[in-house]
Amino acid sequence: MGEPVVTVKQGHLRGLETESVAGGSYLSFKGIPYAAPPVGELRFRDPQPAATWTGVREAFIEGSKCAQLDMFTKTILGDDDCLYLNVATKSLTGSRPVMVWIHAGAFVLGDGGFGMYSPDYLMDSGIVYVSINFRVGVLGFLNLDHEVAPGNIGLKDQVAALKWVKENIAQFGGDPNNVTVFGGSSGGVSVHYLLLSPLAKGLFHKGIIQSGVVLNPWASVTKTVDTARRFVSTLGRDITDPDEIVKFLRTIPAHRLIEVQENMLTPEERINLIYPFGPGVDAKSVEPFMPRPLEETAAEGFDVPVIIGYNSHEGILFLIGLQDEAYAKLDENFEIAVPRSLAAKAPSKVPEMAKEIRTFYFGDKRITKDLVDEYVQCCGDLHIVAGIQKVVEIQMGKKSPTYFYRFSYSSPTSLAKTLFQVQMKGAMHAEELQYIFFASQFRYYIKMEPGSTEVMLRDRFVRMWTDFAKTGNPTPVIDDLITKKWEPITETTKNYLEIDTEFSTGINPNKDMWQTWKRIEAIASD
Repeated sequence: MGEPVVTVKQGHLRGLETESVAGGSYLSFKGIPYAAPPVGELRFRDPQPAATWTGVREAFIEGSKCAQLDMFTKTILGDDDCLYLNVATKSLTGSRPVMVWIHAGAFVLGDGGFGMYSPDYLMDSGIVYVSINFRVGVLGFLNLDHEVAPGNIGLKDQVAALKWVKENIAQFGGDPNNVTVFGGSSGGVSVHYLLLSPLAKGLFHKGIIQSGVVLNPWASVTKTVDTARRFVSTLGRDITDPDEIVKFLRTIPAHRLIEVQENMLTPEERINLIYPFGPGVDAKSVEPFMPRPLEETAAEGFDVPVIIGYNSHEGILFLIGLQDEAYAKLDENFEIAVPRSLAAKAPSKVPEMAKEIRTFYFGDKRITKDLVDEYVQCCGDLHIVAGIQKVVEIQMGKKSPTYFYRFSYSSPTSLAKTLFQVQMKGAMHAEELQYIFFASQFRYYIKMEPGSTEVMLRDRFVRMWTDFAKTGNPTPVIDDLITKKWEPITETTKNYLEIDTEFSTGINPNKDMWQTWKRIEAIASD
């Protein structure tokens, strides 16, 4: 076939024919700049247009990830210069649906590279795949509540990438008028932000939100100016003027910024996913991504077809690095479990809310490691599931379909549990990803035996996710693989699909939990 060449707005690109682990091959183009490198004076600024180039640029190697602490090696990797994306396609002709993946990492780490998110399983389904890098941590989310650093730069990077897709994806055989944005964990939160932001209107047409929404307590930050000043003083400067802060921070190497960012966190903050920098309101921006209060914006919902859901045991994630004394701390002071947004709304009601949450999950028992199952459910609901349930409820009044799921298969060969070294039954946070992507950097841990439940689930996820990208309906055809029709929610009914060894359908998953959370919200609003 030879090396494929495409012409995008910025110049010519040469890609590679890539062998797929699923058999056959596809064309890949890696490390494509979608915006100018945000270095020097462009650090902390909105993404600027990518420069053109002459000749043919080789798109063989992924671009750098944003500077960050590596989750596994605990070393600082990456760079300021990180605004790159990757494209995979079966053919440069035709006009196929486009799926744009937004990576996870709590807005402080991660990248869209094929090491974690190789699209091999997706490529035989007639879609064009795009994955993106964007700025994370302080480089992506410094917010001084001032136009010189208004926040949400990392989310604006995502918008810039979607604009690039709209302008160029036809050259790769993609249809710019049929784009689905999908993401997991903070990537799911990003999809939700994009659905709500005025800046992303018209850039995509469908969304898939996996285990993360903007209403999760870790999905936005407040007190951003205080945090930024604390950050600067840790670097040895006592300045409050926003222009001076930005000027000073532009002189500090990216790796040093990440070092300071990581050292700001207490162990409790780390376990509870409370990071110093993340998305929020950026009303002072010349062109705001999220101009109005988050809860108000989220309550209006969106009118775009979506798949949204969560895993049955999301909270297993919170066992990673958990010391036994954390149970005792929670037992002594359960008020720390009340979400910050509710605590801020009604500080005097925190004891009452804490009592309601504690009674529901733990009854009148002392909280010890013997109650690990209850702890896992409490953490999963608090940090992920309650927010998703609320978004689904908001969407019940919308015309566009919302397809709701719960994934509950507990694989004995779970990649997520292997990597995080946790042993517990149930589908943990991010466990569904192994059925959508081939994580090539961990290929030796991946067990996909022919005829196994894992292969069947992979085929089901791929079929439903790509059918949704093509048609807006995840189950247009019922057959031996897709055995049930997935009904969207209605104005009155929270229909959902249970994804396990078998499909089953139901109404209102985790109903008792959701009633409890509604009571807690009512206490805060009284």
